[in-house]
Amino acid sequence: MTLNELYRKTKAELERAGADAPAFDALCLFESVFSLDRAGLIMRGGEQADKDKERRLSELAQRRAQGEPLQYILGKWQFMDIELYVGEGVLIPREDTSCVVSAAIDGLQGGKSLKIADLCSGTGAIAIMLARELDCEATAVELYDTAYSYLEKNIIYNGAENVAPLKADVLSDFNIFPDNSLDLIISNPPYVESGIISSLQRELQYEPRTALDGGEDGYLFYRAITGGFTPKLRRGGMLCYELGEGQYDGVKRLMEENGIGKIGFRTDFQGIKRCIYGYRK
Repeated sequence: MTLNELYRKTKAELERAGADAPAFDALCLFESVFSLDRAGLIMRGGEQADKDKERRLSELAQRRAQGEPLQYILGKWQFMDIELYVGEGVLIPREDTSCVVSAAIDGLQGGKSLKIADLCSGTGAIAIMLARELDCEATAVELYDTAYSYLEKNIIYNGAENVAPLKADVLSDFNIFPDNSLDLIISNPPYVESGIISSLQRELQYEPRTALDGGEDGYLFYRAITGGFTPKLRRGGMLCYELGEGQYDGVKRLMEENGIGKIGFRTDFQGIKRCIYGYRK
């Protein structure tokens, strides 16, 4: 079978399985096995495929056809301009989160020797990006062992020497930072209502429930972090969250009740209010 024939076969298998983007998925899997991007496939598509690599591609395509996230299969994923290790047990970084990172960068740009805390850090995507863009020391807080191992690995992989991993529970360990010590608290916390997680698309069922489950109403982590960690901000320090769809007004009230003002938002690529930010009065 030629490389072109194998690519078309893989794409067709993913189409039959109901993949949202079968052409993209097939190309990503093809590149991971054969080290050929689209241009390379065009140039060498008439060549015969190596049998061992053909079998390997078939195995990966079967995993994708069964609903396993493409990111987990590939083992690495791009977020903004960094690459991160990902896999089962850690939340996959998504493009929507870039608006949260951008809001924090814009809010703190020009600050010197900033102290930053990224709560529920997961892969470390937010902390590592901020550490690259700002003059800061970032602490990336994560509780769960598997996610924490990815966090440590990604810090090293990206050479983020100004990011320190810390294992702690943000629902209760409020004293991991001194009062009035931080310039930014930022978080992409679990925010999905517990009762609807089982109805989410099949790819999301592979991701850790602990990274999705925001309690009965979806606000469990927003309440805990806003109430427990706001005193850790310096006066004028910034609080910044990623939001689920429709959560802006509820989180805004929580922030106002806990002494956060000058509240604003950023929208994601679909126009949804995906980021909320404000400053300690």
